[in-house]
Amino acid sequence: MSESPPWLSSVEASGLPAKARRLAELSRAGLPVPRGLVLSPSAAALDDPTVASAVAELLRHGPVVVRSALAGEDEAEGSAAGLARSRLGCEEVSAVRQALAELATQRDDPWLVAYRQHGGAGSPDRAIVQQEVPRRALLVVAVPPEGGAEIEVHAASGEALAEGRSPDYAGLLRHWNDPAREPVEALVDRTVAILPPAEHGHDLELVVAEDGEVWLVQARPLAAPLHPGWAEFREALARDDRRPDLHGTLTLDAEHNPAPLSPAHAWLMDWLRGQRPAAGDPTVLAGWLYVRTLPRDLARHRRPSSSASAVPTALEAIEQLHERTLPAARERLGALVEHLEDAGDPEALVAALPEAQAAFLAMIDAYVGVLVPARTVARRALGRALPTDAERPLTTRGRDEFLDVLPATWDLASPSLAELGARRSDESWTLPSTEAEAATLLGEWDDHLFALGLAPLRAWFLAAGRRLALGDDAFMLTAPEVVAALRGETDGLRERIAGRRELQHRRAALRPPLRIEDGRPVSFGRRTRLRGVPIGPSFTGRLAPRDDLPALLADPPGPDAIVTLPSLTAPAAVALQQLGVRAVCCEHGGALSHAALMARELGLSALVGCRGCTELPAGARARLDTTAGRLVLEPTATPPTGATG
Repeated sequence: MSESPPWLSSVEASGLPAKARRLAELSRAGLPVPRGLVLSPSAAALDDPTVASAVAELLRHGPVVVRSALAGEDEAEGSAAGLARSRLGCEEVSAVRQALAELATQRDDPWLVAYRQHGGAGSPDRAIVQQEVPRRALLVVAVPPEGGAEIEVHAASGEALAEGRSPDYAGLLRHWNDPAREPVEALVDRTVAILPPAEHGHDLELVVAEDGEVWLVQARPLAAPLHPGWAEFREALARDDRRPDLHGTLTLDAEHNPAPLSPAHAWLMDWLRGQRPAAGDPTVLAGWLYVRTLPRDLARHRRPSSSASAVPTALEAIEQLHERTLPAARERLGALVEHLEDAGDPEALVAALPEAQAAFLAMIDAYVGVLVPARTVARRALGRALPTDAERPLTTRGRDEFLDVLPATWDLASPSLAELGARRSDESWTLPSTEAEAATLLGEWDDHLFALGLAPLRAWFLAAGRRLALGDDAFMLTAPEVVAALRGETDGLRERIAGRRELQHRRAALRPPLRIEDGRPVSFGRRTRLRGVPIGPSFTGRLAPRDDLPALLADPPGPDAIVTLPSLTAPAAVALQQLGVRAVCCEHGGALSHAALMARELGLSALVGCRGCTELPAGARARLDTTAGRLVLEPTATPPTGATG
């Protein structure tokens, strides 16, 4: 029988696992750690009357949370993130007893056993029974050694972190516009001053209570650099020919461009930035595409001459695209191709470039001026519950008519799906009949605008490449460089192209930050490694990584494979349907992305925005667990019989 309850503020910390030890030490130091007990992870812990009485005392002040404190968890060398369990909202002793019993069963979990066999052993496992703070917000705070704390803010209740939810705010703590920012900053400073130094910095969890008070509920060392690859990316920026513009917030457009751009496409984005700043302000950094305005926010940057009353409904916008905008773009493309075929001398090709550029801008203007406002207004009216149609997927509706121009990746250098062997399905389709369907289809048909905008410029580069006997190497040049070559300035051209290809290879090995604020990287979604937006049933199979859609089309996986890709652009819906893919994970994307919509409609098992999935080895057996929203590798070591860790 215990002489006194093992309260966090008084328990002997030296023999505890790291999670419980740090909370105990911080509580004794006077930091606002919610009151709690450190117990054995077993229902039998409550057989001690003193412990049971202490738990009852906690419950008199409100619900408690019961969480694991595993041996080897939250150490500097490894976090075991996602393996330990927690149970919120326990309101009675019986619920605490049940939660402790559930924690005891996790000791036989094969993933946990395998982890512990590889260095997770140490002090005995413990459980923490702690007062649950009624929260206004849960904050995850990362404090790198160089300072500049970053936060993720979750306003929703429940297990936001374990479920891999997207934060309501993610960025630098100093930019968080909330009354709790100053007390949070003060508590972070106090906590880091008490904790021992950590090579990669500290990771804290704080709760802002409903009354505004700030509580510390977790403290651990970061087990890896917060921004891996930033030094190399910064060096690549320094080697660029021009000084990069890093003001404000830059977001990597990884969902559409998960690889470095070709020099031709990088030139196009730089040119677009000057011509149409309202198109997202695209910025190319070390070959990677960043934007200052996300597509969903472009409606705020419409031209002043536009008025709210001029915004078409989604149905009107779809009809306008189908009946006028897209056919007109087809006519422009056909006229340009005919012009290029008739070009009898290099100057005729040079004269065709402005025609191709005008065709591209016409599509950008239709996107920013018609599609984006109509989709934005419709989605505001309809909310997030936009429809899908498993019988006639919206993600593939009307795609067959554009296979000749839909690129496999959003780059001028990319061949079209038709060039890569995608086939027409001959499936009939009709325009949507409801505003909800039309709003969803608008989110897919933006690709038709971009495809018909890029196609004239791609045709121009290919024609110039044939004239110069460069072939696809023409995409290793900017348009002004191609014009100069057509006019006879070809000295060193082959060497320049070879150097660009080598530079492309080096840039592809970089790890660009997902976001940059005022010249420094900012992480967001840090806790979603191997977790993502879950779709469909769970699936077990062998991993089949592919670099991009062309690689997937060139080397189709078997039906029992889990395909991993950097991103799923909308054109991939055609390929996924034709190849019979059943399960897919992609690094980038969110709940309303093209990838999520196509996975739902095609009936796939999927994790969207599953960071780290493309780093896993080919052929490894894994479980795509859509219940927990995570991708888990099968343990390589067979747990010994009766192992309990």
